[in-house]
Amino acid sequence: MIGDLWVLVAPLETPARKGAEVDEPRLLALTEAGTAEADRVDGLIPVDRVEWDAWRAAAADYRAAVADAARVLALAERRAQRAAGRLLPGVRRRAAREAETTFDAALAEYAGAVRTAATGYWPIHCEIRRRLDSQAAARRWVEIRSRFAGRGTEPVWGWSLRELDHEESPGLVELTVFRWDGDSPAAPADFISPDRLGAQDLDRELLRLRAEWTVRRIVWDEPARLRVEEENGGVPFALWWRAVTARVDAAEKVIPPRSGDGPFAAPPAGTGRRRIEVLQLPE
Repeated sequence: MIGDLWVLVAPLETPARKGAEVDEPRLLALTEAGTAEADRVDGLIPVDRVEWDAWRAAAADYRAAVADAARVLALAERRAQRAAGRLLPGVRRRAAREAETTFDAALAEYAGAVRTAATGYWPIHCEIRRRLDSQAAARRWVEIRSRFAGRGTEPVWGWSLRELDHEESPGLVELTVFRWDGDSPAAPADFISPDRLGAQDLDRELLRLRAEWTVRRIVWDEPARLRVEEENGGVPFALWWRAVTARVDAAEKVIPPRSGDGPFAAPPAGTGRRRIEVLQLPE
């Protein structure tokens, strides 16, 4: 099970060498607790003991492959330098050409060896990166929840309901959510909410409407969404909505399914609960 251990992460040694065209990025690996602070990557990740052993062994194999290729390259470089320093003109020219050819081949072989080693280790690097990002997203979500605790109570929200085809599909409707303090949506409506609602009240009201009607979709007024994001420093509307409305009773929890692109990561899914997606927020 993931989470038996929480371990630090550090970058592997850079494979770059002078003169060698190495395009592979610097990779991440698990590290011991005693790693120097400057060599650590911010954050801990959960691993199980099998992963700890296997990933550490894979990192050691990567280091060994790069070190072996580096030794071959260094030897070729020294031979080239010695050949260039010989005194006899004819011998020097021939030896220098041969040494340069050998050195060029060693450069190419080194780059190929690094590429092969990086390719083999790449899935582990990606999984470490994913877990680091997940931990960062979790920390960001805690910050957002704390920031918006008790917010969203202003009674500014309203809804309108339009039956799509009363004769063919009675009860099939489209809901539009808007703000009363903004421009009312121009779409025709058969019913409009009589009250102005705070976010949590609207959350419950949408659940009630979903139980009473067959809701094909919920359309969120785009200017209303953008206004919320502007008022809250660019936090995506879906994250704001979830932070101010999510309830503890799992049976009724309303979770917007998507967030916009930007510096704010979506909150991680919880464990041990089944979440029911009710709101249909647009991309």
